[in-house]
Amino acid sequence: MSDQDVDDVAFLTGGVAGTDSPTGQPQKKTLYENNGVAACSHNRALCIATIVFALLFTIAIIIAFTGPQSALFTDCTCAGEKPPNYVGGETNLTRTFIPRATNGQIFPWNNVRLPTTLKPSRYNITIHPNITTLEVRGQISIEFHCDKDTNFIVLHSHNMTIVDKIIQDRRGHNLTIVKMLEYIGRQQLYIEIKEKFKKKHNYTLKIRFNTKLNKAQEGFYISSYVGSDGEKRFLAATHFQPTFARTAFPCFDEPNFKAKFKLTIFRDRFHIALFNTPVVNTDDLGFYMGTGLLRDDFQETAEMSTYLVAFIVCDYTNFRNLTDRGVSVSVYTPPSFNEKAKFTLDTATSALGYFEDFFGVPYPLPKLDLVSIPNLSKDAMENWGLITYRESTAVNNPGELSTSIDQWITTTITHQIIHQWFGNLVTMKWWSDLWLYEGFTTYLQYLGVENYYPEWKMLDQFILDKTQPAMALDALVSSHPINVAVHDPYEIETIFDTISYNKAAAIIHMLRNFLQEDSLQNGLNEYLSTYKYTTAETKELWNTFSKTINHTLDVKAIMETWTHQMGFPLISLTKEGSTILATQKRFLLSVKSGNDSVLPKSKYDYKWYVPLTFITSNDSESIHNVWMNMSDVSFDVDPDIKWIKANTNQSGFYRVMYEEEMWHSLIKLLKKNHTMFSAADRANLIDDAFTLCRAGLLNATIPLELSTYLIKERDYVPWATAIEHFQNWARRMSESLPYKLFLNYMRNLLRPITKYVGWKNSKNHVKGLLRAKVLSAAVLCELNETITEAKVLFQKWMLHNETLDSNLKEVVYSAGIKFGGMAEWQFCWNAYNSTSNSNERILLLKALGQPRGDPWLLQRYLIETLDKNTIRPEDVKVVLAVVAANPEGKLLAWRHLKAYWPTMHSLFGNSTSMMGSLISAVTAHLSTPYDYYEVTTYFNGMNVESASRALEQSLEIIQLNINWLNKNKEDIYTWLRKNVT
Repeated sequence: MSDQDVDDVAFLTGGVAGTDSPTGQPQKKTLYENNGVAACSHNRALCIATIVFALLFTIAIIIAFTGPQSALFTDCTCAGEKPPNYVGGETNLTRTFIPRATNGQIFPWNNVRLPTTLKPSRYNITIHPNITTLEVRGQISIEFHCDKDTNFIVLHSHNMTIVDKIIQDRRGHNLTIVKMLEYIGRQQLYIEIKEKFKKKHNYTLKIRFNTKLNKAQEGFYISSYVGSDGEKRFLAATHFQPTFARTAFPCFDEPNFKAKFKLTIFRDRFHIALFNTPVVNTDDLGFYMGTGLLRDDFQETAEMSTYLVAFIVCDYTNFRNLTDRGVSVSVYTPPSFNEKAKFTLDTATSALGYFEDFFGVPYPLPKLDLVSIPNLSKDAMENWGLITYRESTAVNNPGELSTSIDQWITTTITHQIIHQWFGNLVTMKWWSDLWLYEGFTTYLQYLGVENYYPEWKMLDQFILDKTQPAMALDALVSSHPINVAVHDPYEIETIFDTISYNKAAAIIHMLRNFLQEDSLQNGLNEYLSTYKYTTAETKELWNTFSKTINHTLDVKAIMETWTHQMGFPLISLTKEGSTILATQKRFLLSVKSGNDSVLPKSKYDYKWYVPLTFITSNDSESIHNVWMNMSDVSFDVDPDIKWIKANTNQSGFYRVMYEEEMWHSLIKLLKKNHTMFSAADRANLIDDAFTLCRAGLLNATIPLELSTYLIKERDYVPWATAIEHFQNWARRMSESLPYKLFLNYMRNLLRPITKYVGWKNSKNHVKGLLRAKVLSAAVLCELNETITEAKVLFQKWMLHNETLDSNLKEVVYSAGIKFGGMAEWQFCWNAYNSTSNSNERILLLKALGQPRGDPWLLQRYLIETLDKNTIRPEDVKVVLAVVAANPEGKLLAWRHLKAYWPTMHSLFGNSTSMMGSLISAVTAHLSTPYDYYEVTTYFNGMNVESASRALEQSLEIIQLNINWLNKNKEDIYTWLRKNVT
């Protein structure tokens, strides 16, 4: 048997070829024959025993200090020597780690990152998925270039069988493969050759492989939908971000290894196949290849990362449009949804044209397809030229869904189209910079929609949707910096949260304001032009912006104070004569804020470059700018000003604390003429006042006095901001003395605005959002007029099947269940189980958690979450959150999570970040010392894996709730008794 055969046998059998015993040594005769006897004297025995003991002791010492041969330090209990070409450098924080291949041998490459000595340039993929058997047969040819002499390749492969492998040089000569090893832990494949790959030479690796369509929503997976005829239909789709391309074909599955891709796919004639690029040829293979098989060959792609590759086999039909430049835009949906996809198509076509102009770089591909996928783990995925999105986005006609859903669809599609440039054309080198691409894209989606739907006031809504939630979380001691090193792609799930996405978008909003929009746009244009078809790092974008503004600002230095340290500043303003002193200190909600020793150290000492903006009573039209360069600052104003409003239009990521006299001046102006401030400024004042009260820096009477102006407010963003804080106050006080009076106060404020929005549909987009928000709040605080109207509409729907206005469904469903009984709840439960409309199902899930006075119904509802065939795992959080927000259900939700924690863990499998979101949802409104004790005790000593940050934040929030209630409930009660009739 040749050396090659020996190694192949070793790989295929999972053992060490050429050995006769489990230890890898030839079998020898035993020391004694079967009947042999060994004898020695007493002294000799003592001597031998002493020698043996000393020898064993010496071996033990050697093992203890040389480390990595014990089972504690390796994946395998068997010991082995490091191969001569072993590459280390991967050290765990607590121990040296030596990986082992599937056959027990030490895996020669010990690093989560692939070596950079070999770089792929082109993939030729041939693949045949059988949607019936789920079997997939494939063949791949990877052309690569050698940058440094080496004799091995390391690439990614997971859950596939390698049938054959060949490596050829540029002349087509086969190189001798002497070893192939697989390390499952990092999903890596190691192939060693007898010769060397020579520097500056090109080679080709060819692999034939078999795998299966995945049943989870990752990699190349099977999905299904129910057709108009009631039959279940199947399709195969891909989702490769961040590390799932390796489950579909062997590849260099890191974003910096960009290459061109060509695909050939076999399918039956009843399906179509889609790829990142258009099909260039279709051959009928005849019946000798299978019943009616066709082969599609697709155009080669531009250089791209593996996570952006996508292919789909389905029976969809499509709508098609052309941009002004002639780019084909198509929306593919199941046939029954086809007529409902036009809105998505129009949105995509408009967005593609707008961002071509905005970026100053033509869309680089000949087509853009958008494909509706019934089961998708994300809202959408930006695969280059082949965007996939969750089914609900397709089933849309203007007017059929609510205003908020229309807006969600528009922003979601816009987000993915922006990624075609910012993320796809230019890609991050490594996942540590994902926050930048997602942050920019999240912000630019609002900028884009603001441009083609200016009446939607998207930049005001950005403050509500992104800035405020990010600031709420980033004010916790348990927050984290935006820029956190990602050593392993699996860490992405734990790091990229509200901070990394929303805060990233918010600081980019701030960047745009101090650079001005033209400079931001010009910088992005130059960045995309310079780095197109390649990868880049964050610092290269910051440097491009500095260059764009002629280095008048050091953008990198400014932005790193916001990305490399957690939190944000509280800017305190004090006035003496004509001088304003602005000081900065990190803002923390926690009671621990006075104890700096509990905080992680920051090389910036928790100081920031702050672009402080303000207007004054003497000149409310002109926005003034002052830079706080990681320091305090003084500036002059007219000595007779009555007020100053800082952080104009909430353009900066910081909070502002005024002197008490200044707060009263601002409140007085709001009551007299609130339109002196923009809607964004009014929302900012509300948010700052309530949050500063939560932190114990402002007496509760200040936000209460400020909120009295709302009786005249008619704009969406200030009302939405106030309602969020009102509802949080109500939930915290649900067991306290001020609760009933506070609900009465809310009713007094809401009564005028509910009359203003009314019950009739309006073509005004923002008014539609406002109507849904205030009527829902009116139901929660039990405003009789709203409840009566909503119950009438519910009965008409329940008893007479009358159609409800899409913008009123959530209000009507909630009122019907909250103020109804078992019959109303059961009717909605039946409606949930009988509809296939995913948006309708979410609305019903939210409403079903609203019952009052019947804990049995809430308990029954929670039990239903354990059946994944009834409530989808991804919707379990919705149920737990709405029950926990119900004053009568918050303890039930917590007890349910405790009782079924192992069940939930098994339900979500590897998605431990979902477990973190469940903890956050269930504990958000707990506010007693016993609640804190309960949560702490239950999770004490438990390994919650990537949910640990969410657990830490949840405990901090419960403690905040306890402290806030103890400090403020008496002042709130006194104020309410004086001001509420």
